[in-house]
Amino acid sequence: MPASAIPRFALLLTLWVVLAGPGWAALPAGLVAAALGTWWSLALLPPSRMRVRVRAGALAALVLRFPWQAVSAGAQVARLALDPRARVAPATIAWSPRLPPGRARDAFLAYASLLPGTLPCGEAPDGAVLVHAISGAETAAAAMTLEEARFMRAFRLDG
Repeated sequence: MPASAIPRFALLLTLWVVLAGPGWAALPAGLVAAALGTWWSLALLPPSRMRVRVRAGALAALVLRFPWQAVSAGAQVARLALDPRARVAPATIAWSPRLPPGRARDAFLAYASLLPGTLPCGEAPDGAVLVHAISGAETAAAAMTLEEARFMRAFRLDG
């Protein structure tokens, strides 16, 4: 059994306890579910030798910026929803990332999907990433590029 199985099993078992609640009655089913989930996760995403290196300050800035973005986006969405004069102009844009296809790009796109106002939603035939923007399509590509640079700096992917 690979060493990465232990944290995966513990995470899945913890999730089971959070969902099912603490108690001995559900624990056997939780152990089985966590074991099967661990087995499937190892089959679908085998452990890799990739080391994650971070810049603590840049990662902290990335994480601490997130709540502010969520609050400001909530205010913007509320304004768009409640102001009858506000014009919503959703659009899908093609954005060219610097990160090559792979786990790092996938991790960034997962992070970017949590950011307010933009949602990565596919890949164009030319390799660009399709991004749905709720408003301000002209600035969405610049915002994605800026966030990608912050992400790359935090995880030492910028060279």
